[in-house]
Order: sequence, then structure tokens, then C-alpha cells
Amino acid sequence: MDKQSLTNKHLASLTNTSKLISWSKNGFIAYSSPGGGNGGSTSDNLFLTYLENINGQTWQLATPQPINIKLENNFLPEISLVSWSSLSTDLAIADVYGNFYILLAGVGLLDNSTIDNGAAGTTTNGRHSPSTISPSYELTSYNHMEMIYRDIINQDSKSSVNPGASIVAFKWLNIEKPQLINKPAVLATTETNSTPSLNSSSNGSFAYTYGVSSFQSHGVTHPISTKQACVALRQNGQFMVYFQGEHKVEYHKLCVSLSEGISIITMASIGFTNDKQIIITCYDSITDTISTYSVTIDWGFLNESAKRQKVDPHYHTPKEEQKLPKLILNKIHDMKPMSKYIDTEEEEVKQDEDRMDIDNDNVKYSIGELSSIDVISANAEKESKLSVLLSYSYTDHANQVTSSIYRYNLTDKLDLVTDAFIDLGIRKGISPSQATKKSTTTLGLMDKITRSGKIRNITTTLADFYMLIMYMDGRIDVIDLTTWKLVTHSTDQFPPSTISTIFDVGFSFPKLPANNPLILAVSPNMTSIVYTPIYSETCPNLNLVTVEKTRHTGYSSRDLFTTSVGFAFRHAYACYTNTCSDDLLILVQFEIVRLRNKLLETKKVNSNVEVILDKFIESIITESHKAINFQLDGFSKETVDKLLSNPPLQKLLSLQLVLGEFVNKKCISSDIAWIILNLRSTSFGIMFTISSIYRQISKKKPSEDTLQDSIARAECIVSLIGNVKWLIDLIVYLNQELIQLSLAKRHDEKDPISRLTIDNSIVLSVILGKVPRLFLMYAISAIGKTHEVLKKVHKDLNEANKLFTPMKECLNRFFTICDHAPITMTIFENFLRECDALITKELSTNVTSPGVGLRLEQKLVCRGEITGEMVQIAPYIIERYTGNINRELRALDIYFFNVDWLKIGIVHNSLSKSDVLSPVLVNNDGSSNKTIPRLEMNDGIIIDALRKINISPGSKVRKCSRCRAISLVSDPLVFEISTTPGLWTMVFQRTCLCGSVWINCDV
Repeated sequence: MDKQSLTNKHLASLTNTSKLISWSKNGFIAYSSPGGGNGGSTSDNLFLTYLENINGQTWQLATPQPINIKLENNFLPEISLVSWSSLSTDLAIADVYGNFYILLAGVGLLDNSTIDNGAAGTTTNGRHSPSTISPSYELTSYNHMEMIYRDIINQDSKSSVNPGASIVAFKWLNIEKPQLINKPAVLATTETNSTPSLNSSSNGSFAYTYGVSSFQSHGVTHPISTKQACVALRQNGQFMVYFQGEHKVEYHKLCVSLSEGISIITMASIGFTNDKQIIITCYDSITDTISTYSVTIDWGFLNESAKRQKVDPHYHTPKEEQKLPKLILNKIHDMKPMSKYIDTEEEEVKQDEDRMDIDNDNVKYSIGELSSIDVISANAEKESKLSVLLSYSYTDHANQVTSSIYRYNLTDKLDLVTDAFIDLGIRKGISPSQATKKSTTTLGLMDKITRSGKIRNITTTLADFYMLIMYMDGRIDVIDLTTWKLVTHSTDQFPPSTISTIFDVGFSFPKLPANNPLILAVSPNMTSIVYTPIYSETCPNLNLVTVEKTRHTGYSSRDLFTTSVGFAFRHAYACYTNTCSDDLLILVQFEIVRLRNKLLETKKVNSNVEVILDKFIESIITESHKAINFQLDGFSKETVDKLLSNPPLQKLLSLQLVLGEFVNKKCISSDIAWIILNLRSTSFGIMFTISSIYRQISKKKPSEDTLQDSIARAECIVSLIGNVKWLIDLIVYLNQELIQLSLAKRHDEKDPISRLTIDNSIVLSVILGKVPRLFLMYAISAIGKTHEVLKKVHKDLNEANKLFTPMKECLNRFFTICDHAPITMTIFENFLRECDALITKELSTNVTSPGVGLRLEQKLVCRGEITGEMVQIAPYIIERYTGNINRELRALDIYFFNVDWLKIGIVHNSLSKSDVLSPVLVNNDGSSNKTIPRLEMNDGIIIDALRKINISPGSKVRKCSRCRAISLVSDPLVFEISTTPGLWTMVFQRTCLCGSVWINCDV
């Protein structure tokens, strides 16, 4: 492409376009505008996008949201660096003028009176210059950002770009926290009659076992575990550290020059060793030298503060004791780049020593150049070492490009001292052992990697355990950094002996289009890629592609089981590292579609297509349970509290919710997942609220109650009413199913009176399954306790003549909802307890083999399928309901009670589901598809999925990127109150009840 026609001149000289895009672990993709800023083809210079589910089956990259970085006069500079922090909350930005910015995601600025919206300025070196008023923030969705730091070098848009100020290398420091990473799944043969252990999975003759490793913090970190820091290098050789202080979010700056003379650093990279050293390797075009430096950070008072904060999180170091951090610089090594001209006959001569130069009639040569410098940090393994990669690109006489990567490690070098100096040392009283050895650090060549094609860039992924080599022709190679070998598996056994990446089970990166240079990024899960041409004249949308199944593409049980283990292992990694797994779900859905199409082409198995797909999905879900060692039968009434705050359960249910909606026409699986997720959040809300009220009333006598106390309690109660109503209506629906099953049992099976059967009912899976049954019993019991507590509060306040209007109105609303329900909660609670005792007794008597009980629970919860011993128990449940409860309930009132808004059950699913699978992914061309809210009524009213209340038109709302739930951004307070009450919903300020992220949006 003619560079004269480029819209962004900076992009023409930028070789490593991966610096222009960053994909966070929270799922947000920030990237520089392909057309640049005011000098480009778009009116924006920075965008944010994310994956979103639009209808339960189809995903898309959301319409790019502009996040503009502005200088004076609203000038939009061209962006040269985009990088999310290790915690994925802070976004570092640099422009072509050398200006540096940090944005904080997931917060909203409360105090608008602060200078520059709370963005602190900076001095040349040392502490920042604070704004006149320290800004205040509130938590919100991650797609809302505030600028919290600026290091402005030049904001005069009319001045020319100063190349010396541009940032050529950047890296975020690691976090001072232990890290959980799953071990590779290991193949183990099993005996035919043996039962696999609970943390293993089997498929007849082979099984995989799972495990997890805990690593201490590694590399270079900010000493305070909740704080972050980053390092950067300018082209003029100035090295900077930007770090947060003791408290708050503002950043401070330290800097040091790598050399005293003039430098023009055109290539550089930064990495960390496991002994707290920052290693910088850079190429200075003035001296034609590749230099390596070591920088150590003396954190000063922050080291002691970190220790104190472990005991007292609010500890502040007195000002007189604040020893400021400083940098310690040390040069390690200098070297010249490799020769630009290489005789390609050299290797042939080495192989044929009888060959002489005089015999060479056609001289072959390659012309090369240093193409990139990459410092690969040590990972969490104790034996891991930092590596310095120097990549050279060579073009031979046939115009073929080859890349050679030379790998260097830091090594200790002993400087030997001559005998004369030893004698002198002895006369001076220095022992020979001290005089003869002087250890220094240098670079030592370890090996050389030769690859065909020109390298675009090199990056690490999956906690620095793997390296990606991206080529200009669209290829991507994966290198295992433990062995430094290429991950190919072209001749490996199948099933593989270990599974540690998705490539081990037959997937590969697709080849990307190479017509134009690309801005591209690989997902944190290493399962998909986003990209766009950098000179795009059209809309700035990204394209997304997943890895592709290229090997072992059959549908045998061996192939499907091994693939499910690969998916489960990758999902476990996402769980342990708290990484968004939406792109992994898309990959799973693509594999389901590929498998379905392949099965439909095969006449022999055509009739069993749905069965095979259902079993494949079941295998993925159950293997995901085992991969993180979550056992559905491992809980009891005494441990149900742990389930309320169990992140693995939330993530597993979220996985089940999406996969169940995607392919299962009956949707029992997704309905069960949705019910448990809501029971979990409702139970948490009830217990949080009752605890808050308890704490408040225990501090004062009823006679000392004030209007503000009454309002605070009233808001707590109001926040619960929607969820209490949802729970009552859920129980009504479960009773509706039981009534139908009870009537059907007494009717002729050949002439059914209802489409509802034991096989497609929800209620039996909820009652027979231990986890949903425990949650349901817990929630009903919690409502009963809340009712009793509020009755006592009402009585005490009334007797003390302190029952103010807010409390009176809210108590009346709560009691009305509970007392006017068409079902008596205590009767159904007793029925559940009887069922629990019956199920527990029957299983303890009839299920004695290890693992069988877990399998029964997985069938019930993950598929809604009643199997084994549960087949005999289910009729007893219906019979007991018919005999004991049906007589005491108002059957007609229950049966005709409208609970359509719950959006569950066979009637709802038969209306909303189609036999045709929707496309898995749509790459929009400028106009995105609108998300269909999960709880939208026929009249257009949308229900807040978190609070279970109607959302008024025009309200500020947010949506879940995965389950399509819609919720109000803020709690709708009923009464005027001086301070915001701490309601249970604050736990869900950034994440949905399914565990995915909220997105501030318009509906």
C-alpha cells in the first residue's frame, strides 16, 4: 500500500501493531482507532468492545464504544500504546507525542469539582502533583472509565511529534498475590470395572485426572497486593515507573536515564526475573548497539506499609517516616547486531566438509536485519528463567524470508584475576578466594529458533507459560516455554498423554488474511483472535475468529470425550484465574454446530444426532465440574452457607445456562441453572438484609429510633420485596407442575391430559437434586425468619410509638405479599423436609458404590434427567404430594395463578425455541443486533433480573453480556435519605447474578 495514502502516519512506521490493542481478563477489548485520531479517517482515537450474547444462541462483538483521549482544544492525538493492567481494571494509554495516561475502569466520578476530572498531573521525577481536591468514585460497570493519571509531555497539537519522547516499551508489573493455575489433565488407564476418582474423568478404558497448583507471587510486583504499577521506556532512553501509593487509586512517577549520552532507541522490550529484577533490552541506532540493563525498585516506605496493612488495612505511614521509592540501575551487557549479510552455503559446507569455496559456482546469500527484541519474563515456576529474544529477518536470493530467533538467558560470569594482582591482594591482607573471583551477570546464548516467514510480533499468554509468534502472512505459532518447543502434535498419540491447551485435542489457530497489516490480539484463554486492518477507511469494527478443529474431527466417543476434557480444562483455567470465558463458550458452540452438521451427513447416525449432541454437552459440563473438583453431592444442610458464596458453582451454572439454551429445545438444563442462580442471589439478599436489620436494632432501644433509622431499614426491606415475590411465584409454579403430575398419574397414560411429564418437568429435578433442594429449603426458611424478625420489629416500634411512616409502609407491603400468596409456605417447607429425609434415606440404602451418587446428581442438575435410583423415588414424591399436601392447598388458586414472568417451564420453552440453530457468531458491519432481554414481557415491560421489579421507561440500565439480564444501574430508593444505605445489591455492582459482567447501556 502506498504510504502517501495512509490516514494514520504513525501506523506506517509501527511494526508491532499488537501494542495498539489489549484484551482484558474481564473480556473488554480496548484498541486504537484503525484510522487514527483527528488526522485519521474517524472522529475517535480509542474504542472499547466486548462479546455479548444477543438471543441466547448468537454472539457478537458489541458496537465499538468511543473512549476518546483528548488534549487541549479537544484535539485527539494518534494512539501508540494500549495495555490493560494485570488486574484488568487500569488501562494504560500513550500517544505519538509521548503523553501517557491511565484510565480506571468500573468507576464513576462523584465529585465533579476536581481539576481535570480527578486526573493528577506529574512532576519530572518523584511524587505527583495532586489535584486540589481528592476525587471520589463509585463502583459501576467496567465499560465506564475515568482518567486518573496523566503524564503530559506535549499537548500542543500544532507542534511536530518529538520522536525521543515516544514510548517504545511498556509492561505492567505482576500482582503480589498467590496464583492458582490448573495442572495439565493427565491420561490414566482404568480397569473396566473400576470407578474413577471424583477428580478424574473416564471414558471406558482411559481417564483423565485433574489437579491445581498454587504459586506464590512472582516477577516484580507492587509490595501492596491491592495496588498496581507499570514501567515504560522512551526512545530517548528515559525509563519510568508509574505506581500507586499506599491508598487511593492515584499514580506517582519515578524515572532514570539508561545512559548519559544521546540515545535513539528504536527497539526495546521489558521483562521480569523471579529475583525482583526488571530487565530492559534495547537497540540504540546511534551506537548500533544492543544493550541490556537491570533495574531494581527500592519501594521505600511501601514495603513496611504492605506488612502493616496485612494486620490493619487502613494503616497510613506517618509523613515523617515516608522514605520515597527509588530506582537502582545497572548495565548488564552490550553487543552488536548480527551481520546483515549471511552466506547461506555455510550450513551446506558444515554438512559436506569436502566441499571447497572454489567449487561454489553460484554464490547464495541472505540480507538480514534486526526485526524485534522481546524479553520473555520468568513465569511462576521456581526454575523458570527470563529469556531475551533477538529476532532477525533474512531475505535470500530467491526473495524468501526466514526469521532467526536467538535466545539468551541471564548467566553469572566469573572475572578471573591475574597472579600478579593475587600477590598484591595477599600483601594487602585479601585472601586468594576473595581476590580471584568476581561474579557478574551477563547474557549467554542458549539456542536458536529458525522459522519461515517474517515475524509480526512475539507475545506471551496463559500466565507466561506459552509464547505466540505471529507472522506477517497470518500464521501463528505456539511455543511451550517450559520446553521451548513448538506445540504441533502432528504425530502425537491420541488421546494425548496430557492436556494443557486446546491444541492438544485437535484445534489450531486459523490463518488470518494478510492483504493488509493487522491490529490483532489473542484472547486471554488462547481460544480466539480479534483483528482489523490498520488502514481501515470504513467502520472501526473488529472481526473475531476462534481456533479451528483440524485434527481428530470424528464423532467417536473417544474423540468427543477427549474434546470435552480439553474444553473443561480451559474452563477450569478461566475459573482459577478469574478470566472471562465468553470466547471459549463461542468455541464450544462452534464445535457443537460442526459436530451436528457432520452427524447429519452420516445416514447411519442421523436418528441419534440429538442424543449424541446432548451427551457431548453433558460431558463438557460434568467434566468442567470435575476439572475444578466441584462435587454436587458434597454439600449438606449444615454447609449450604458455603454455596451462597461459592464462585465455582456460579461459573458452572453460567456455563450450563448458555449451553442449555443453545441446543436443548426443552431447555430443562438452562431452566435449572437459572433457578439455582436466582435462589442463590435471593437467599444471599435475604440473609444480608436480615443481618443488617439485626445489627441496627441491636444498637438502640426501640424508644431511641429516629426517622433516618426508619428510612434506612425501610430501604433494606424494599430492596427485598421483588425477590420475595419471585420466590413465592417460583414455589407456586413448582406446585403447578406437581398438581399436573399428580393428576396425570391417576389418568390413562395412553391418553395424556398434559404435555408435562416426569421426563420434562422441572420440579422433580429441583426436589430430587441435592443442591437446588438445599437452596430452596434455605430460601424458604430465610423468608420465615425474616417474617418473624419484622413482626417483632413492628411490635416493638409500635409499642414505643416509633413506627414512622417509611417503616410502616414497607412492613405492610412485605406482610401483604407473604400473607396473600396462594400457597402456605410452611406447608410446602414441611413437604420439602419430608422429601429430603426420604431421598437421603433411599440413597444411603440403595447407593453404596462410590461415584454413583455424584453421577445421579449430575444427571438431575446438569440435564434435568431422572435416572437410576431416582426413577423409583420420583413417583413417591408425587404420591406424597398427592396424599398429604394437595388436600391442604387451594389447588384451583394455585393452578390458575399467573407466573408467566418467571420465563421457565415447558410452556415458555415451547413458545420461544426453534428447531433451527441460530448462527453462533455474527461479525457486524457497523450496525449491531439488539440484545433480546431475558425477562421481557409481551407488553414490552422489562423486569430487573436482579431486583425482580419492573423497570420504568427511561431508567439508566445495564445488561449482562452473557445471560442477557437487564438491571437498573442504581437502587431505586423510595424515601429521601442523607446517606446511601448499604443494600445487598452492592455485591452485584459490577457482575451479574450469573457471574458475568454488567454493561451500562440503553434499552
